[in-house]
Amino acid sequence: MKRTENSASPLRLARLSSLRSRYLAATLALATLLTACALMMQQYISTVRSERTLSIEIRQQASQHSRRLREAVLEVEHTLNIYLSMPGAAQRHAVHQAADMARTRHQQLFALPWLHSPEQSEKFAPLALELQGLHSRLDHLMEEPPPSGTRPSPGSIFTTLRQQLQQLDQALEDSATDEVSFLQRASSNVIGSIWLLSLGVLMLMLLGFFLFQHYVLGPISLVSRALRDEAHGKRDLVLPLPATAETQHLVEAFTEMRRQVTERQQALEHQAMHDALTSLPNRILLQDRVQQAIHHLRRLGHGGLALLIMDLDGFKEINDTLGHPIGDGLLQQLADRLQREVRDSDTIARLGGDEFAVLLEQVDEAEARHMASRILHLLDQPFEVAGQSLYVSGSIGLALYPLHAHTPQELSRRADVAMYVAKREKTGITLYDPAQDHYTLQRLAQASDLRNAISNEHLLLHFQPQIDLHSGVFSGVEALLRWQHPQLGYISPDDFIPVAEQTGLIRHLTYWVLDQSLAHIAAWSHKGLAPGSIAVNLSAYNLQDADLTLEVARLLKKWGVQPWRLVLEITESSMMANPARALATLERLNDLGVQIAIDDFGTGYSSLSYLKRLPVDKLKIDKSFVMHMNEDDNDAMIVRSTIDLAHNLGLEVVAEGVESHEALELLRILDCDAAQGYFISRPLPAAVLEEWLTSSDYCQGHQDARGPDDAPEPDLPTTH
Repeated sequence: MKRTENSASPLRLARLSSLRSRYLAATLALATLLTACALMMQQYISTVRSERTLSIEIRQQASQHSRRLREAVLEVEHTLNIYLSMPGAAQRHAVHQAADMARTRHQQLFALPWLHSPEQSEKFAPLALELQGLHSRLDHLMEEPPPSGTRPSPGSIFTTLRQQLQQLDQALEDSATDEVSFLQRASSNVIGSIWLLSLGVLMLMLLGFFLFQHYVLGPISLVSRALRDEAHGKRDLVLPLPATAETQHLVEAFTEMRRQVTERQQALEHQAMHDALTSLPNRILLQDRVQQAIHHLRRLGHGGLALLIMDLDGFKEINDTLGHPIGDGLLQQLADRLQREVRDSDTIARLGGDEFAVLLEQVDEAEARHMASRILHLLDQPFEVAGQSLYVSGSIGLALYPLHAHTPQELSRRADVAMYVAKREKTGITLYDPAQDHYTLQRLAQASDLRNAISNEHLLLHFQPQIDLHSGVFSGVEALLRWQHPQLGYISPDDFIPVAEQTGLIRHLTYWVLDQSLAHIAAWSHKGLAPGSIAVNLSAYNLQDADLTLEVARLLKKWGVQPWRLVLEITESSMMANPARALATLERLNDLGVQIAIDDFGTGYSSLSYLKRLPVDKLKIDKSFVMHMNEDDNDAMIVRSTIDLAHNLGLEVVAEGVESHEALELLRILDCDAAQGYFISRPLPAAVLEEWLTSSDYCQGHQDARGPDDAPEPDLPTTH
């Protein structure tokens, strides 16, 4: 019997008997029945076996005595024939002994219980009479002379005895046949009982199967089908009507499980479609709503929608300074403000981090811009979190359907492009522009080309010489990365370095530059060209790389270059991205013996107190101050102050951008330590630099402390 799920209430049903108790009772009854049948059959077989065993023993005894009696009769006949052929007292005595033995055998035979039955006694009475009168008939035969004158024939006496003995043997055979017949009937009875018992057990098994099917297999099958239907999302489930306590528990467990699964599924669906922090829709739900809105507009045949993507400016500093709980509180307050500002028909979503999106339906460009301005004004008021007033600004990118895109993915991507343009150009609100999107696609293609260039060694290094201003001779070079694109031609590092940083290629790019730089300086040292030191620029991302120190140490050992020859240049801004981690990285590099230089000094915003803590060896004055210091007294004052500051801190000063003899002489007067620039030499390819090292006046008299380990290892690869 079945019922639908609606009839399966989670309330407890009427108390039902347990299938376990029914099974135990049936098992006990069946075991009792089988035991009783087995005991009865055992009793019957034991009785038959004991009776037949006794009967067989008696019959065997009767057969033995019958055989002995026949032998005794034959002996009497034999001795009588001897007497008749040779009468004598001895022969006569032998006949009497044989007759006595025959009578003794007869008594032993008839003493057996088998012959005591009335039927057997009556049947073998003639044999007994014959044997009892045997003596008298023998004496009559052995009289001398016979009274009648004629001696009776002994054959008639023994013929009768033989007939009687044959009847005895036949009776024994008939008894054995009866015994076999009885045993056959007994075995037939046992076999019949076994078949009957087997049939009964089979019937009980069939009955048990039908009961098992009704009470167990059927309900389990229905529950299994209900589970399958539940997995496929069907609602009209069919559950069994409980007939036992186990079925009742199974139905109740399924109903409870389904309820909990439904609740968890709803919770998971909400979690999958909503942001855990703000409870706003997430990117997945936003895309779904955009898709639905586009379908609705297509059915209407008119109207438009707008997608706004907003990213907060300055939020990272709040997280890094005050901690993520404060930042989370700010995001929650912003979500509340956004929900109060937009219409009920609009959708607000958090895309991740500090990025939000707003879907506006049935709006044009002017309405979308107006809503974007209202959203930006929401950031004018401070956010009160944990007793602190926090301020953030925002950048909003705006894309319209169907003007800019026809699919949710395109609309989202183009709004994202517009947002990054607004963030980069500080415009606050930017409408999507296809020209700006072309630039973004170009950057993506450039990232792919850059990855191939690193892998296929399509990059190259140029080297710009530096001179010591105190001695006026060459002191080292700075390695500068160059990329000659096969189709696009020369690409400036200012264009592809940001791409490498954004895509994570900067790590491999820096390792490639370090490897190539150390390989070149080892080769020049091996040629006796006195290369001095070589400077390599590091990115802010490199200072966050935990493997940087190990890689530098490996490459120094690989190329046999002394650590003091390597100068790693960092900018002030790169140190301030994560000061603690940057300081730890610089200290590990300093422990290797590598020199550290701060590049473009004066353009950043590092504090002098923090600069004092850094393990720095050199300051490089940015070329923007050096190039015009002959004409601009302010630039000259900055250069002079920087040189004095560095010397007071015990640092060496290197001036960049020296493009005239006057600038070079002024730097000497200001006690600058080293200089580089176009006046000294432009950046040169490796082969050209080797010629410059042998021909330049700056290299005359230059002495280089070449260590015994400054030698290249050509068998090792030079790229990563």
